[in-house]
Amino acid sequence: MKDQYCETQEKLKQKPVTMKKIKTKLWLIALGLMALTANAQTLGSFDQFWADAQKPNKAEKSSESLARIKWWRDARFGMFIHWDPSSVAASEISWSKQFYEDNGENQRDNPRPSPELYNIHEHKFWLDWFKPPVPGVIYDDLYKSFYPGMFDADKIVESAKQAGMKYIIQVTKHHNGFCMWNSEFTDFDIMATPFKRDIIDEMAKACEHAGMKFGIYYSQRDWHHPDYGPERMDKYNEYMYNQIRELLTQHPNISVIFFDSEQYYPSEMWNGRELFRMIHKLRPNIIINDRCGVPADYTTPEQKIGQFNAVRDWESCMTFTGFWSWHGFQTKIISFEECLENLIRCAGANGNLLMNIGPMPTGQIDPREAVRLKKVGEWLKKYGESIYGTSGGPFLPDSNRVSTFKENQIFVHSFKNQNDSIILPGINEKILKVEILMGPEIQFSQTKHKISFCLPDTLGKKFVNVVKLTLDKKVEED
Repeated sequence: MKDQYCETQEKLKQKPVTMKKIKTKLWLIALGLMALTANAQTLGSFDQFWADAQKPNKAEKSSESLARIKWWRDARFGMFIHWDPSSVAASEISWSKQFYEDNGENQRDNPRPSPELYNIHEHKFWLDWFKPPVPGVIYDDLYKSFYPGMFDADKIVESAKQAGMKYIIQVTKHHNGFCMWNSEFTDFDIMATPFKRDIIDEMAKACEHAGMKFGIYYSQRDWHHPDYGPERMDKYNEYMYNQIRELLTQHPNISVIFFDSEQYYPSEMWNGRELFRMIHKLRPNIIINDRCGVPADYTTPEQKIGQFNAVRDWESCMTFTGFWSWHGFQTKIISFEECLENLIRCAGANGNLLMNIGPMPTGQIDPREAVRLKKVGEWLKKYGESIYGTSGGPFLPDSNRVSTFKENQIFVHSFKNQNDSIILPGINEKILKVEILMGPEIQFSQTKHKISFCLPDTLGKKFVNVVKLTLDKKVEED
């Protein structure tokens, strides 16, 4: 397959350069110059940007770094979108081609070429969520049938807004190498499909129009590109740099980059310092996750709630199904209550929730996921002040309750103590008032060592009750 790809690329190189491509490249250069000019006033020191990227804890970072990430920390809730032609086969994005030469029955261990650099060996394991394996002869041609005729970027963004989400991270290129935008640097992209519409461009514009923060997921790994290997890594990195520069130049509203090569892929593999330098020149206020060999701005626990952490920003990326892309209606999805509890527990542990949707091959959100998202949004309309702009604590989360706070207010989310007494550790601040959020005041008792109150019987059996404590001064964060 690799030789076939190289042969195809060689033929493509022989194609005449069209006037459209020349105009596009000139336009990209012009946009790049405009971006640099626009950023001139806010362009900070790259040395400081790079130094901050290597420090994990907030206390070690510069004031510029903390200012960059404040909007993201306050947002608490975002939408992840894993989607590409793999949805046509209702199979996992990239990983379902793990056993590439298999016929879909035997699950033979047939690893594809990988870098084999820095003692990294990809494709050496088999997990249930990779199933079913899709033969390479099928997987690599899925793009030829990819026509999401019901895709509407505005509707997806509106669904995110209705859910109370404050930002969207869209997959541009996953490990399989397929690009969801019109890239000048490959023909293995959305323009090679019957659809022939730049999905990333439409999503970026829809987010900008709706006032929604927009970010991109970009996998440095590429199991399709012939230069992704130990002999030609420099050439592959050139390709990757070109694509990231292209995306940032074409879409000035990109505010986050979610890389996806875990910590055991060292920064040197991607020449990380120079990659960050290029990104900083184009977008000095951007936020970058921890999957490019350095801690960068935040940590990304996957498919689990992060542990309470007051010193390091983090974000749990989670799914409705246990899979990242759409696996059909036979696959069960989590309930509204589970989704809501994930959000509350992330906020209570001082982190964000990035909730993934896997659009169907039609381009639409699975209606079951859409229902859950809408219900979460309805809850946030009533109780959002206990999530947005808060910090986790001051009480450590347990199986029954989670707390958040901001300024002189503490919010206690009680999951299992309905119509029962709640006892909390003592605090130094004096409590002025305790009330059910969106409800009445309630009686309370405060001593040096504990706080106690009872939830009224009139609340009924809710999945979660939120109690608001108003204090005489700001909460002591430590």
